[in-house]
Amino acid sequence: MTDTNMNGQLFMGLVYSLTQSAFISLGKLPDPMTGNIDRNLPQASQTIDLLAALQEKTKGNLDEEEDKFLSRTISDLRLNYVDELNKPLEKKEEKKEEKKEVKKEKEKKKNQKKTPAEKKPETTE
Repeated sequence: MTDTNMNGQLFMGLVYSLTQSAFISLGKLPDPMTGNIDRNLPQASQTIDLLAALQEKTKGNLDEEEDKFLSRTISDLRLNYVDELNKPLEKKEEKKEEKKEVKKEKEKKKNQKKTPAEKKPETTE
């Protein structure tokens, strides 16, 4: 394997690694360490900007395949970023509300199972 070929593969690996990181930050892929899907849009934006800076600094030094791969990757990430940016935060709020409802239902069932003597007396003020 020639140095040029090896460098090309290393470059593609770097771009791929940064791309995966950006998709994780966008909440499109689960975090490999936790398995959770979390959005961190500022971090995603920074990674996309890093790839764009890499594109600018390597302009004229990449072969056609590398250039197309980097351009396509940045475009895909930008489109996904805008998609996530435009998503309402309702989903997080909905999840919080769902958790509250589930907790209330569990508490209600728990209280229904208690005998009248075990139930807490309600106070009226």
